[in-house]
Amino acid sequence: MQNEKIIIDSNIYNNNLDFYTMLKLLVQCHFSAKQLIYIQDLVIKNKENILINSNLLKTLLIDSNIIGKINANKYASLNYFLNTSESINLKMWCEFLDICVDLLLIKDLILQESKVYAFNEQKKELKNIYDMLSIEYDISHLHLPYGQRVISSLLLFALTNANRESNFILNSSNTIVKNFSHKVQILTEQYNLNVNNMFHIIMDESMNQSIKSDAGSSYESRVFSTLSPLVQKINGHSHDSKISSVEYDMTFIFNNKLCGVSAKRTLRERYKQNFEDVKFLDVNYMFFITLGTDLTEDKLTNILQKSGIYIIVSQEEHEARAFLKNNNKVISSKNIKEAFIKIIK
Repeated sequence: MQNEKIIIDSNIYNNNLDFYTMLKLLVQCHFSAKQLIYIQDLVIKNKENILINSNLLKTLLIDSNIIGKINANKYASLNYFLNTSESINLKMWCEFLDICVDLLLIKDLILQESKVYAFNEQKKELKNIYDMLSIEYDISHLHLPYGQRVISSLLLFALTNANRESNFILNSSNTIVKNFSHKVQILTEQYNLNVNNMFHIIMDESMNQSIKSDAGSSYESRVFSTLSPLVQKINGHSHDSKISSVEYDMTFIFNNKLCGVSAKRTLRERYKQNFEDVKFLDVNYMFFITLGTDLTEDKLTNILQKSGIYIIVSQEEHEARAFLKNNNKVISSKNIKEAFIKIIK
């Protein structure tokens, strides 16, 4: 069966570009939900007068301060946004604004529902994984940000398809979504607008900001949680007093000995910043804690040629790679306590 040919002419391109531009610039205004609703209501109620007198738009929204006191940045952003009305058919601009505001209001609903749904699913996965430094745990941990993206994509599809049954959006939101879908359907037919795809770009940007908590700091937290029950005392980030370029993601006391930790999911070249014999440092022992996925024999040899340095890797990598398993200075994540008792004296 032959696929239907996709036709994009200058009219379709320009309408979708205008819509995306308006949506993007409205996002950059950083208005509260209350301010967005006020702007939407103001434009809808004065639409006929705005179509007769385009200058009325700026008078209503800026000169009268009717949306309340806003700071200089929001004022400038709103003024810039309103300039789009000068290059777009005013009737279309008013209709696009209506949908843009609806989308931004619904965006928060999608972000929250995606987060809650993905978080609950992740909790089920992690429930029976006890080694927080294993690759199995690491992959499951990624399901939170990845799951949020998946759920948000599914919800986006439900938003712009009035006939689709959704298993994700709360029942209380169904009426809002149905009304919104009806609006979208009308604009799609009238202006060849692809609201779903245009909104998907904005949604993706918001999703990235929402889950920006970086995997590195997340891994560091898991290292902290793993070590805390095993050691006498644990402290946060610090620099070595003797060689200030050497930094510790954390330090801990075990058997009255000070130990430094560099916690990185993957070492890459960052291990070189802590590449010193411990006799020149404040600590008695230095532990590189990593998944081990990017460790090579050459990198391992370079690190371990210095005295007092050990590497802790995920149990999967330790079992799978002979050069890790056969090196007595490389520790499996499932045997950390036993290794500390044996090494730190």
